[in-house]
Amino acid sequence: MKLLVIAHRGDSKNAPENTLSSFKNALEMEADGIEMDVQLTKDAQLVVIHDERVDRTTDGIGFVKDFTLKELKRLDAGIKFDKKFSGERVPTLYEVFELIGNKNFLLNIEIKSGIMLYSGIEEKLVKAIKANKFEDRVIISSFNYNSLRNIKIIAPELKTGLICQCGIVEAWHMAINMQAFSFHPFYLNIIPNIVEACRRNNIKLFPWTVDRKEDMEIMINYGVDGIISNNPGALINLLKKKTNMS
Repeated sequence: MKLLVIAHRGDSKNAPENTLSSFKNALEMEADGIEMDVQLTKDAQLVVIHDERVDRTTDGIGFVKDFTLKELKRLDAGIKFDKKFSGERVPTLYEVFELIGNKNFLLNIEIKSGIMLYSGIEEKLVKAIKANKFEDRVIISSFNYNSLRNIKIIAPELKTGLICQCGIVEAWHMAINMQAFSFHPFYLNIIPNIVEACRRNNIKLFPWTVDRKEDMEIMINYGVDGIISNNPGALINLLKKKTNMS
């Protein structure tokens, strides 16, 4: 099976993370999918942004939850990355769906429900996915077990992925218990036993965020199913070289 190249927040090395420019780059370089983060605005709109606050990635200040969509759209989501991206906006989830269209492209949508608990975000996300016919092209992931459990109750047919940064063995058992489609550990915490356990239980293994070539080689040799990377172009080139050598 082909190893999937999943661009972390899009092509975040060469464009502002979680923006349409970043996602377009990932499409054009022929990545297999993107990882992105969703949160809710003050008026309960699904928007794509990683941090609970807008300060780091835009020219605004404050929490995402305190902005209406109209207010959030006034912020510049590109200028802090590079002046040439001035005018880039925080996208809505629907704008990302429109960008992808009918392409065979994976969307790994992470629900940000750790610091801020967004009431009803799971229901809104499922409704949006179904309305745009992305059921077969989406993995809904989160660090929050309860959020993924809610997804399974609302839409058991949708794929879910549990993310973990530490406590990999405990998290693995949680992934098994919730019948997750995939397991997303921090790459430095992967151990051979977990790789084997994923294979035995038919759970896909997608480590994050693997950015250096030497670490990519290690993950490839482990036999992971996909790699989430801030440097998807380098990973694509590495896989092409391996294909040409075989």
